[in-house]
Amino acid sequence: MKVPVIWFNRGLSQTGFLIKALKSALKPGEQLRIVASHQKAEVPAALAADHFELEPSGLENSQAYVDWALNFVRRHSVNVLFAHAHSVALSAARQRFADAGCQLITAGGAETIKLLKSKTALYNVVRQAGGLGIAIPECLVATDRQSLLAALEALRARHKTVCFKPSIDIGGHGFRIVTDLGARYPQPYNGDALPMTLDEARAYLASYPEPFPEMMAMPYLNGPEYSLDCLAQKGRLIAAVARSKSQGGLDELITEEPDLEEQARALTSLLQLDGLYNVQFLESETGERYLLEINPRMAGGIYWGAFAGVLLPYWAIRLSLGTASEADIPRVTNTVRVDRKTQTIIA
Repeated sequence: MKVPVIWFNRGLSQTGFLIKALKSALKPGEQLRIVASHQKAEVPAALAADHFELEPSGLENSQAYVDWALNFVRRHSVNVLFAHAHSVALSAARQRFADAGCQLITAGGAETIKLLKSKTALYNVVRQAGGLGIAIPECLVATDRQSLLAALEALRARHKTVCFKPSIDIGGHGFRIVTDLGARYPQPYNGDALPMTLDEARAYLASYPEPFPEMMAMPYLNGPEYSLDCLAQKGRLIAAVARSKSQGGLDELITEEPDLEEQARALTSLLQLDGLYNVQFLESETGERYLLEINPRMAGGIYWGAFAGVLLPYWAIRLSLGTASEADIPRVTNTVRVDRKTQTIIA
């Protein structure tokens, strides 16, 4: 019997850890051949995978990447591709991959992935659907320095601490907090999220590089952040694993969050989400939970679910291969706290 071949292309920061978790999740007698690719040779995935290849330079053109990826699929007889880099173009070519015997795992169709890359577009779609019972944070959109400063000033009249960030960002880059305390404000875990006063924000924005991106100004929500790793099939949520970091990000809490799971279910149906993706919520000082964003890809920390016995990429593979059904997927039934440094269960 042919051993199924699973391919991770570049784009997920924790691919090496995920590959190790997948190998540990295999049942007795179960086999997978895991291949990975990246533009750099010195990545953890190169050591963790059964086979690793460098992605050729000059493939920034999406169509060229799709053609190369199809050739890769045929050369290695790939059965399942977790598409990260060029996910929009790859998703648009889904049928070509199916014809080559490869199932593509993305968060949905090309247009859905494009939409999810913009938080403001996501918020607008949810509002147009009547809100779905999901809290959306107050948000002012700015397309130049002057309108962003005006938005920050307007919000500061109603909120003690506010923030701004690009509407389309990755990993919190470009996120800034505006507060009277400036740099004295307790630093968030993300070292790029630098607090500043409104005057410091003016100086910072004065030298912001062109072209100036669309920005979002919002009240700063300083409560816990909840990250829901989701697995869906054609608009139906099948399984979710809720994670949150402790203050300072020293440990990861994996737990049940039924209310947030129901909200993720409603979003999945509305947007016809598919495969693996990540829904993030932030809590306010008063305990209300707001939708932050939907990442149209699996989160880098999705492998933490293995500590609670629910590694969603493993089940995504088995569903794609037809070796498991939805009923086989376990649920998180108790809270698990994991030390992020030692990657061991501490409670």
